[in-house]
Amino acid sequence: FKGIHKSTFYLHLKECEFRYNHRKEDLYKLLLKIINFRTLN
Repeated sequence: FKGIHKSTFYLHLKECEFRYNHRKEDLYKLLLKIINFRTLN
């Protein structure tokens, strides 16, 4: 592990933030709900 590349740091930070904010929820179901909602609109 050599760290996080500058170009992907923002995405990594957002993923960590998302996982922290939804730590008590089932992430699999939540992501399916988000993906399904976005593809329908």
